[in-house]
Amino acid sequence: MIITTAIVTTLLLKLGEKGLEKAFETGGEKISEGAINWIKGLFFKDGEPKKVLKELQEEPNNTNKQEIVKSIIENSIEDNENNLKYFEELIEKIPNIQNITSNSKNVVIGNINVSGNSVVGDGNNVN
Repeated sequence: MIITTAIVTTLLLKLGEKGLEKAFETGGEKISEGAINWIKGLFFKDGEPKKVLKELQEEPNNTNKQEIVKSIIENSIEDNENNLKYFEELIEKIPNIQNITSNSKNVVIGNINVSGNSVVGDGNNVN
């Protein structure tokens, strides 16, 4: 699985926005205790978001903050292969989180907020 910054950011913002317990209410599929404990250990302390998650919540579009949380997850997976299974489980079972595009360019998923023109793709012209 390719771990993208977008998918990590979406996952963590959903956790931070809904709170740890409500984010895991999936309407049917139960998330394993191992997956919950793994993500809790990375980004929560005493039931509260750690500094890195709080900062991402405050500035969700800050690419530096996104890369930091992505690195934390990647390092955790490098340290223990089982953590990749937990990550995949969270992505699959938390509603509205999907990684449907990989190894592709010129794809925009989500809103683009710009002042001025926004061009997506090669060779597109703005008149």
